Amino acid sequence: MLWQSILVDLVAIIILLLIARMMNQLVIKTGITEALIHKDNHALGIQISGYLFGVLLIIGSVLSGMGTQDLWTTVMWIAIYGIVGILFLNLFTVLGLKLIISDKCLDAIKSGNSAAGIVSAGGYIATALIIAGTVAGDSQGTWVSAVVFFIAGQVSLIIITLIFRMLTSYNDNEEIVNGNIAAALSYAGLMIAVGLIVGHAVEGDFVDYQSSFLAFGKALLVVVALYPIRQWVVQGLLLGGGFTIYGGRLDKEIKEDKNISVGIIEAAVYISTALLVTRIM
Repeated sequence: MLWQSILVDLVAIIILLLIARMMNQLVIKTGITEALIHKDNHALGIQISGYLFGVLLIIGSVLSGMGTQDLWTTVMWIAIYGIVGILFLNLFTVLGLKLIISDKCLDAIKSGNSAAGIVSAGGYIATALIIAGTVAGDSQGTWVSAVVFFIAGQVSLIIITLIFRMLTSYNDNEEIVNGNIAAALSYAGLMIAVGLIVGHAVEGDFVDYQSSFLAFGKALLVVVALYPIRQWVVQGLLLGGGFTIYGGRLDKEIKEDKNISVGIIEAAVYISTALLVTRIM
């Protein structure tokens, strides 16, 4: 019945949000209420906002993927996919931040480094987009393939992000740990864009590994287009800095001037490009 489905969804959202909050507090090892209300830690607030955004993305994808199953089967799959999805999201805090930025990132957030908070929020959203993609299809009976493609997607996110950021003439990790918000916005925008593309690549009903990985690989090729868009569209057309393959005005504005406006524009172009690509793929 419709009212039963609505009730199950509402209860599931509340319970999963409570579980998500408890998991996050255990992982970051700090009192969230104390840090936000009494210490006014903006960095932690930004991080938690990205985390909650990601949690709701996962919950929404889990609920939409249940289809027309009986009540108790639906409850079982919501519990399995919802809790495991939130657990994987928290693994990003433990492993992802260390691999993408540094092992000092979480401490930087606790100390109020907003740049680190922005990158963390971007990473949560990107990871959640991948998790949401793995459970967006026919969830029943395919939990093994969901885990396989989450791992493949997350590894792709980390590798692509690290390679892409090697193409900047400045040290992204150093800038972020030192509080450069412009660099953090650029970094977070890239991760969300890659998360959108990778999440779209793993989305849909599972057929077999060969065809699924083939489609996954083809979708990842689109990420290559983000670099010329950065150098030519953002730097050349929007900033009037000419067309360069490496370095140039964009990197100077980010590193030397710490130009937040430029960081926001770069992030927006990444994300809008990824949204456009995933709509026409």
